[in-house]
Amino acid sequence: MSDARIPADAGQGLGRLVVAVLEVVAELLERQALRRVAAGSLTDDEVERLGQALIALRAQFAELRVALGVEGTVT
Repeated sequence: MSDARIPADAGQGLGRLVVAVLEVVAELLERQALRRVAAGSLTDDEVERLGQALIALRAQFAELRVALGVEGTVT
């Protein structure tokens, strides 16, 4: 039987991976939102709600980075 130990910093590495994937998804969402705004397919109210949702998403990512002990962003 082999001694398969998990390195002490493996959790932080996984946290960085999770944050990186979420940052990519957020970037895609933001780009799609900008396309829809530029195309004029959203009402003023929808644009406002979309902006607020993206701001809230970024704030939640910041909290997630703190909780996972991961500093910095991918974007």
